[in-house]
Amino acid sequence: SGSRALHLLVVVAQAARGEDLRRRLASLSSGRPLELRVLAPAFASSALKYVVSDVDEGIRKARGRLERSLVEMSGERRLHAAGEVGEADPLMAIDSALVSFPADEIVIVPSPRRDQWAEKALFEHVCERFDLPVRQIELEDDETGTHAVQTACTQRP
Repeated sequence: SGSRALHLLVVVAQAARGEDLRRRLASLSSGRPLELRVLAPAFASSALKYVVSDVDEGIRKARGRLERSLVEMSGERRLHAAGEVGEADPLMAIDSALVSFPADEIVIVPSPRRDQWAEKALFEHVCERFDLPVRQIELEDDETGTHAVQTACTQRP
């Protein structure tokens, strides 16, 4: 039926925040309820830390991103958000999340400078690996607030 919730997997390399982003996500559902699963990969800050599995710092930062995202995204009616901290490898993290959360679409919120090592070309890698629509929404802060700008999108048939 038309009232089935839209399931969005939101991969956050920075905290998902701001009314503009909430509105943009809500608009994707065309009036249907919206289920968000916020996924905060425990990015390693460098390839070396990833290889030696030094992930404590990554998990701590991911937990902070996740908690802030859930608080920020809870301000919208019809929008239900839950979340989890994922693996350091964002593609593995997405794989794992999709097992328990059948997403209709993947939304990536990259960090401003793509400063996590595993973030390089993440949008392209996600598009190649998962047979789902993928969109990337950048957050830009200025004195009027946080703006959400869609910078890339694939539509799969």
